[in-house]
Amino acid sequence: MVLNLTWGGNTPHTQRLLGELVLYISQKTADLPSFGAIKLNKTLYHADMNAFKKRGKAITGAQYQRLDNGPTARHLLPVEKSLIEAGALKVHSPDDRGHKRREALRDPVLSDFSEEQLKEVDRQIDRLSQMSTQDVIEDSHDVRWSATRDRAGIPYEYVFISGIASKQDKVDAKFYAEQFGW
Repeated sequence: MVLNLTWGGNTPHTQRLLGELVLYISQKTADLPSFGAIKLNKTLYHADMNAFKKRGKAITGAQYQRLDNGPTARHLLPVEKSLIEAGALKVHSPDDRGHKRREALRDPVLSDFSEEQLKEVDRQIDRLSQMSTQDVIEDSHDVRWSATRDRAGIPYEYVFISGIASKQDKVDAKFYAEQFGW
């Protein structure tokens, strides 16, 4: 069985979009000390997935992967490193709760984003900023996350799967993920 799924990419265009959204989110959350890497990753993930669900196209087109703390943009760390080297981003030392706040050192370039795309990012910032980091992690451990092996890619089409994964769902998902190489 061949599945034509959308896995995202790692093109220079995707990296640029991801970087500009990191700066945008960093500016928007500058006064929120608990908005660290986990909430940043989940903002990007949920905004991209919701845009794909609504319009058939993600905002950044980034690749996402399953990690212990939930889905993350696979190439976020190299993008952040480039922003730091360019003097556009500063990642602060962890606070007493382990949050590494990001500080935008320049304004993001938003010309490649529509008003609706930025509103989606803002919705995710608002939603996640009301939650504890642990709640954000648990919220991201849904049936889609459970259906993916550790470090494996998460296709955008998974956004159409919803629900809470039971213990049996997780066992079944792990079996099928291994069988089909997801």
